[in-house]
Amino acid sequence: MRSLAAALGAGLLLGACGGGGVSSDDVRDPVAQNVAEAAAKGKSAAVAAAIDCSNKPDFVPVYHDARITTCVASEDGRGQRHVSGSIVYLTEASPREVLGWSRAQANASGLAQRLATDKSYSAGEESQRSLMVVVEPVAQGTRVTVNWGDRV
Repeated sequence: MRSLAAALGAGLLLGACGGGGVSSDDVRDPVAQNVAEAAAKGKSAAVAAAIDCSNKPDFVPVYHDARITTCVASEDGRGQRHVSGSIVYLTEASPREVLGWSRAQANASGLAQRLATDKSYSAGEESQRSLMVVVEPVAQGTRVTVNWGDRV
């Protein structure tokens, strides 16, 4: 077990020093992407690893090339076992493409449309699940903010 930890630590150290480590382009896992990108820029991998969205509900869409910048979730006081969260990420896709894809994902999850504009989409089902996606063009593509609520 110690040798595995040592090997992983050496791999991270090599990656941080540019010694052939894994680049963020080679990894599909958003947390691993953030850690690899942070190491390449000299940022703390522990800080980058804190951006973990593994606890998001299945109905919350995150575009395939997302670079997650913020991910928070906690009980929200809207009753027993109700959780809300927010995810902010950057993608190279256009706002229109991301919004259309997010809308299709919400529909496939059985959420009913509540509001749709050229910059946002919101859907939900009574007090059980809710979703709002807001897109904003930025220099390299789109910044996407996803807010969600779920009774767990």
